[in-house]
Amino acid sequence: MIVAKAPEWRAALSFNIIGTKTDPRVLERMFKSIAPIADQIVVIGDDKAGLDFFRVARRYTDDLYMYPWRNDFALARNRALLHSRGDYIAWIDTDEFYEAAVASRIYNLMHRPMGKAYYIWQVSAKSDGDVIYVPQVRIFPNVPGAKWEIPIHEQILPSLQRIGVPTELTDLRVVHYGYYKARQVVQKHRRNLPLLMRRVRTNPEDAFTRSNYEKAMAYERSVRRRAI
Repeated sequence: MIVAKAPEWRAALSFNIIGTKTDPRVLERMFKSIAPIADQIVVIGDDKAGLDFFRVARRYTDDLYMYPWRNDFALARNRALLHSRGDYIAWIDTDEFYEAAVASRIYNLMHRPMGKAYYIWQVSAKSDGDVIYVPQVRIFPNVPGAKWEIPIHEQILPSLQRIGVPTELTDLRVVHYGYYKARQVVQKHRRNLPLLMRRVRTNPEDAFTRSNYEKAMAYERSVRRRAI
């Protein structure tokens, strides 16, 4: 008698993406890197993302949703969560991508995710040769109570800690090119600074945002000095 082998279980993985204006070639690289391992790709867009963004995104997903931009990245990411059907959530930005070997390891991880949230290293190359490594919670279970907090430099970890989701640091890496050119860094800084200022005014007890605000102001002063 031949006994059929049951298919191996794997947690379904929903990737969440916030639409921003991005070079179409960079955008294609991001989508191509996650398409083989994503069970669902949820994209939240707004009128600032540009036509190129939507043209590329539609080639990879039907889960494309339009919302007005409210100057709140946590709100945008939480909207993506609302549309996510997967057992697990992964997030990636439009100027990032996974190398094929790393994507394969993420796929394998979903066979035994163990109910944990996973840190992945964001690796940012700079044009001067420096490389910045930042560990970030990039993959987490899609469970009640998991939500993004803080409008700028948004965080998922506080909510995961409150509901008791354990975390694990991996050696996986996501490649980020948003800091490669000085012009890109200045543009992101100028976008973020008003959001940081607003958050500090409305939530002065938020030490995390105040620290980021002070760093942003120091960077702004250095940019102005160089422009003189």
